[in-house]
Amino acid sequence: MLQRSTLKFLKDLKLNNNKVWFDENRASYLQAKEDFESLVQQVIDGLARMDPGMEGLTVKECVFRIYKDVRFSKDKTPYKANMGASFSKGGKKSPLAGFYFHLEPGGHSFAGGGLWMPAPPALKKFVRK
Repeated sequence: MLQRSTLKFLKDLKLNNNKVWFDENRASYLQAKEDFESLVQQVIDGLARMDPGMEGLTVKECVFRIYKDVRFSKDKTPYKANMGASFSKGGKKSPLAGFYFHLEPGGHSFAGGGLWMPAPPALKKFVRK
């Protein structure tokens, strides 16, 4: 079960999205990260009971980093104000369909499933002419 402190950290990060604040609050980040990773492990365990292909999946293979790539973005804030994880056979970099969980305070959390950026041959299987 997620702790309120994890959601508070993400709310505070959204208001103070800069390196100085993040460095000063690194302990809170590490605590929130550990809490989120605990939830992700619970989800992995539950999925593995329903789908043996999910067995052996690790938290590290599922969780996305909080640091943003701002090189080509108009928004130069350095951190994501959310935590996310992708659950599919092979982890977050897998081309297979899977599930996604997005944790963001303020009513912006969601869960979904499907394919992310499928290759053209896979996409053609879904497109009708």
